[in-house]
Amino acid sequence: MKAKVYLSDEGFGHIVRQRAILEELVKLESALQVTIQTEGHYDFAVDNLPNHNAIRRFNNIRWHKKEDSSPDLQSIQEYYQNYSDISSNYLKEERDEADFDFTISDFVYEAFQLAEEKKRPSFGVAHFTWDWFFSKLYPRVISDPLFKYFTERANSAAALFFPPLTPSDNLAFYKKNAVSVPFIVRSNVDHRSWPSDGRFRILIMDSGAGLMKQSIRKALSNISSKEFIIGVTESGADSDVDVFRIPKDQLLVDYVKHSDLVVGRPGFNTLSECIAYRVPMLLLSESMNPEMDHNISELKKLRLGAFISKYDFENRLESFLSDFLKNEYQNLERSMNSHEFETNGAETVAKQILERL
Repeated sequence: MKAKVYLSDEGFGHIVRQRAILEELVKLESALQVTIQTEGHYDFAVDNLPNHNAIRRFNNIRWHKKEDSSPDLQSIQEYYQNYSDISSNYLKEERDEADFDFTISDFVYEAFQLAEEKKRPSFGVAHFTWDWFFSKLYPRVISDPLFKYFTERANSAAALFFPPLTPSDNLAFYKKNAVSVPFIVRSNVDHRSWPSDGRFRILIMDSGAGLMKQSIRKALSNISSKEFIIGVTESGADSDVDVFRIPKDQLLVDYVKHSDLVVGRPGFNTLSECIAYRVPMLLLSESMNPEMDHNISELKKLRLGAFISKYDFENRLESFLSDFLKNEYQNLERSMNSHEFETNGAETVAKQILERL
């Protein structure tokens, strides 16, 4: 049996989630042949989805940002004005070459169309869908016909798997085939320990694309306390502060379990890993990012995370942490230790896919 996994070219977290799902699928169906396809993060995908075939090809979804990480609305709008031509040319190639018994996608919409044309089942896995994301931006960046194309294609899937904290209005787009599953995290993890020497361990999680690198360097330059140790990627550790430098070829999420606090953007992979290993979070948002705003709102309601502004992070992180650890951290820790979220979503998704074939 052959599976083709279409990975969108934006973000890294979905690659880690697909790794978790594929590991469970191969456990249940050892003869499964898997082909992954992406371009933007091809090397990362190959490294984290080993023992599978790989195709380097752009899968159409594109997200444009400004230097401050806010969306570049003009560039996004210009790109999606020509999307029908991009999609049409892409489909011509894929129809000739794609060979699969089923597809899995984190919302490459053409994957659903190809599967429907070939009368093969397709499956989507996502915390949010791009049609929902674009619908939250103003002024409108995609046309009504393109929005309709996205939702119709996704509605043709055999099932769309959504973990907890998926926006309720996003789920409403897909009443027909939405399936709620537990958090999707890896079961086979090389949890990496790092030194504490009795100090409080703070892991600063940059995005895979290094969007926070300059902010992290600025924040570290204003820290002198020896009461805690900070774990950060090598590329973000250019300062005089005593930090634990994490090699660039290692996954930051592998250090979550042995951390006391995670500080970073509220990307879904980060919050999934923190919830799985019950590590409190201190979160920064991005300007005009609907996903990040939603995640922060939900985590604050559940008392599983607190919020820090970009200004406070860059300019007064040390004093902020001092107040935070005295006044708020223990409440977050209690909430983390008492939550009842299940984290076997990868196994659940794998079983449900095989049941539907």
